[in-house]
Amino acid sequence: MDTTSTAFVGAQTEARKSCDFEDWMDLKDLFAKAAEQYEGGSAAEALPLLRGVVHECHRFLIYYQDPSVLFSAPKAEGQGGGGGGEKREWSAEKPTLRKCKCVELPTAFHAILGTALFLFGNLIAQDGSMALPGEPSTPTPYWLAALDVFETGENLPSRVNGTGCDAPEDWRMAIVWGRTLVCIADEAISSSSSSALDDDDPTWPPESPFSAIAARRPPVTRRMTLGSASPNDLMVLAMDQFSRGIFHMPHPQHAQHTNPPPPHKTFPEAFSRAKELYTIASEVLMLAEKLPRPDERQYWASWADSVFNQMKMEADMDAWRGPITRARGQCWLIVGSARADEIEDLVGEGDVDVLRSEEAEEAREGLGRAVGFFERARMVDGGEEDGDLRKMLAEALVTLGNLEGDVRVREELYKRAVVESGEDLGLGDGMDVDS
Repeated sequence: MDTTSTAFVGAQTEARKSCDFEDWMDLKDLFAKAAEQYEGGSAAEALPLLRGVVHECHRFLIYYQDPSVLFSAPKAEGQGGGGGGEKREWSAEKPTLRKCKCVELPTAFHAILGTALFLFGNLIAQDGSMALPGEPSTPTPYWLAALDVFETGENLPSRVNGTGCDAPEDWRMAIVWGRTLVCIADEAISSSSSSALDDDDPTWPPESPFSAIAARRPPVTRRMTLGSASPNDLMVLAMDQFSRGIFHMPHPQHAQHTNPPPPHKTFPEAFSRAKELYTIASEVLMLAEKLPRPDERQYWASWADSVFNQMKMEADMDAWRGPITRARGQCWLIVGSARADEIEDLVGEGDVDVLRSEEAEEAREGLGRAVGFFERARMVDGGEEDGDLRKMLAEALVTLGNLEGDVRVREELYKRAVVESGEDLGLGDGMDVDS
């Protein structure tokens, strides 16, 4: 395995003069090990493995304009390692679309490489000092390269020209594509400048894996517009990918006795639809809290809540009940607080009538739902002490109290908030609004 810097050609990349189906299977095994180490939280173990995946993928790109020729036909047809298969894939006349008998999805290679780059960027975001000489110490270049890979896979001739088979959608690639866009949106907020996306697209040495990736991306890509995209624009693009991925994501409990397992096993076999949904919603929720505009925070927190709500239909819901209930409380706290900020400002300026407006009622409803979810989350956890949960509950109670015109109700909410926080919140006599 090659663990040298991904900014340059790998030390072992040019040592072998061919790539065949057996090499593809070895690549899948290496990626599975890297993903396992990443999921286990071992960055020191995962990053060298991810470098190995990138270098091995680079070797495939050297020998194939489209590496999917190795597995885009049944195994007996796709094991050869020469260039003839490559020529057939790119120049074949358009046949009648046939039933998929491929051993892998056409985008399997691009899903592995793009996901490896996404995970690579995540680890660099945690600790930039882990980058080797020549490698960027910021995550965005890796995420942008992942987008290039995904777009290249999406635009393979076998997909856009109808020269391939009727293969199912690569839902995993769509999910990671969306997660990558969320990460870029988060980075754009942190850097406070959309131009950072342009600055984080370096010129790579021509022999590097990243140069090979850039050379294969389509002439016109959606990524070209990201330099002028706002975080909200990026989230809209991410939502499109998430919607596609969730729609095509399997329902194991529904299909268990009706359909045979799919033959396409590019990723590790362990799969939990609930885990996938929770990961998507959690990452969108964390991003929603950081968005600058209240209406954007409200929209994306509501979107995250809708995904959390989907999880109630999953077979393993019991194991997720506590985290989901807590997370939905966070969603509604953001929704209610987004509406409350402007209302509180108007009340502070003396406009008490705003407390009787439809907007104030909607804010109170959202905050009331947040309180309800937080209290249920505590019950699900058996009443165990949870400082963060109590802090969020206190925040919801205080904000709800600030929007309450009835003095007695308001003071009761404030008292509950003090009990939950365990400290004097400096509320005094409230906002001094008459009922």
